[in-house]
Amino acid sequence: MIIKKIQIKNFRSYYGDNHLSLSKSLTLVIGDNGDGKTTLFEALEWLFDTTGENRKESHISEKRKSELRIGESDEVAVNISFEHDGEKEIEKCFTFEKTTTDNIRTKDYKFIGYVVDGSERRRVAGDILLNMCFEPVIRKYCLFKGENELNVFDNDTALKTLVDTFSGIRDFDKLVDLTSSFEQSSARATSRELQNDRKVSKQAKELNAQLTDVVNDIQSIKTELNQKKISINKFSSELENLEKNQETTERYQAIKERIKGLKDKRVRLLALSSCEYNTNLLDEYWILRSFPPIIKEFSAKVSALSKEKRRLDKQETERRAKKAGEREAISRIQKLANDAVPLPWNLPDEATMKEMIDDEICKVCGRPAPKDSDAYKFMCNKLNEYLAHIAEEANINSNTKEDDEKPLFVNSFINELHSRQIRLSGDNEQEISKIATTITDCLEFVNTRKEELAEVEKQLKELEQEQSDLLVQSGSTAELLDKNILDLRGFFDTKSRYESRVSELETTLKFKESLKAEIQEKLSQLTPGSSMTQVYQRVHTAFERITKAFANAKEQNINNFLQMLEAESNKYLKKLNKNDFYGIIRIRKTINNSARIELYSDNNTRIENPNGALKTTMYMSVLFAISQITTLKREQDYPLIFDAPTSSFGNYKRDIFYNVIDQIDKQCVIATKDLLILDNETGEKKLDMETINKLNCSVYRIKKVEPFDENKIETIQTTIEIVKNSLL
Repeated sequence: MIIKKIQIKNFRSYYGDNHLSLSKSLTLVIGDNGDGKTTLFEALEWLFDTTGENRKESHISEKRKSELRIGESDEVAVNISFEHDGEKEIEKCFTFEKTTTDNIRTKDYKFIGYVVDGSERRRVAGDILLNMCFEPVIRKYCLFKGENELNVFDNDTALKTLVDTFSGIRDFDKLVDLTSSFEQSSARATSRELQNDRKVSKQAKELNAQLTDVVNDIQSIKTELNQKKISINKFSSELENLEKNQETTERYQAIKERIKGLKDKRVRLLALSSCEYNTNLLDEYWILRSFPPIIKEFSAKVSALSKEKRRLDKQETERRAKKAGEREAISRIQKLANDAVPLPWNLPDEATMKEMIDDEICKVCGRPAPKDSDAYKFMCNKLNEYLAHIAEEANINSNTKEDDEKPLFVNSFINELHSRQIRLSGDNEQEISKIATTITDCLEFVNTRKEELAEVEKQLKELEQEQSDLLVQSGSTAELLDKNILDLRGFFDTKSRYESRVSELETTLKFKESLKAEIQEKLSQLTPGSSMTQVYQRVHTAFERITKAFANAKEQNINNFLQMLEAESNKYLKKLNKNDFYGIIRIRKTINNSARIELYSDNNTRIENPNGALKTTMYMSVLFAISQITTLKREQDYPLIFDAPTSSFGNYKRDIFYNVIDQIDKQCVIATKDLLILDNETGEKKLDMETINKLNCSVYRIKKVEPFDENKIETIQTTIEIVKNSLL
């Protein structure tokens, strides 16, 4: 089956009539996110679905619906023209009608096929024609949406379906069942005859009893062994599914641990950056933070005042000393005048002097001193001097006493300030300075912690956004990824225990099988007396050998098919990974007759978790191999249709992939956003024509018609533009 043309009408975003002509080799349908790549794929899925009538309203173009008036109708249709033993065509369609403003009715569902026979175009049932030309079992290996659906052995029946489809295994199944039934019947008959034979009856009964015990043991071991292997296979499948998300899970766990560490750090920083400013203001004397410079200024001023006081005190002392010296000098001058020693100023006293003046006689020398005489005048002058001296002395004494009693600085304020300055200096000043230093250090510490806290908050926000983006991209939940990491560890441990038990059971089974073979050999070597019993023995031996031969042939047939599939897969794997590591594909049959695709290195080491691009090419190689085998066995080719299979590829890997696919002689349709690059001038996506021109394939560009309203789906329309046509 080679598809030549696809036509889509009013299917979702494909408004009106749209068509693509496909190459016999590679056709690329390039579009950005939301442009309609998946819709194209789902239109083909809808066409290839033969399970029943399907005319969902969700299939209808919203743009076309919005244009209809009440009573008007149109149709949704998907049609393919293809080659398969001649020209053929299949179309699925239904009509939709607008009955009210808000209601659409669907009707007239049709699934039609056409066979072109010469000039005639014969109509047949679409599902019958499709199943005849494109069997459901083949379709399972031809349509793939995204990278996650590429593993064809995800379900347990895949291997059996493949083997049944592409080999003669079904014939072996019937023959194995038939010969096994004959062998069991002959075994029962032979056992019965031997136990009834007089010559060997006793030996036969003993051997049959031993054989029954051994067979029961073997059955019990096989049952447990089968259960364990099924469990191991289940764990392997689960682990494979978990490993698909292992990178995401590990990245999520790493982000989660970093978030936890940052949150713990945030709690610590919050504690360290908190400070009881109001409490510390008084309780911890933080109010004294600005006091050290005040104390210094206070000390400087007190020192200046004290110095000035001492200067003035000295000056006053000198003044008083000077006055005292002057009085002493006067006294000394008086004492030395006229080189004579006068009487003391108080001799004679005032009363005596007055008496002598009144009596006009000097009672010191006894001479008369008449009034107005020189002696009389002398005595009057002496009295006046006496009185003047008394007055002067009184005045001097009064001033001296006043000076002596009244200090220059009446109050002791400066002394008090000096004492206070002394108390504030030394240990107290050091303690206050220490408070200021403590406050400064504390505030610097708190500010530094706050800066760190702001950085932690920024990192937390970025990590939480990264975590959120990771969950959105992976389509998983936090709970699922947490469960994945726990399951991964648990499954590994349980699988390891089961594998150890399987090893023990297989050793025991081998011994029991050997013992069974010995007992059966002894039974076969018995020489019964009855010739008929001998015939039973020979017939049973023949059936036993035939049954083993058919069972071995069935197993060999499966192994041969898997070997052929492996060989073809590895050819494609090598091509798809040119100039890169690719390993060796091995397809392993499991206990429940399903299969697993595994990748090994040349030294027989299994590559547990290949990167996304390598895993994708591994699965695609198997798909190409199946397609190749299909072509050989059915003598017909079938298309491979992919929706976004290369999202994990880098640019280099992507270019190699398309170059290889371009050269493979196989019809392949790939809807992708690859080969779109950013136009730096317009800021919009454009085709990578440099790469496209190197390819021989057909290329279509699909995109939304602009302008459109981001909030109104009825404004969305996908257009198809042919970029390059290569219908070879």
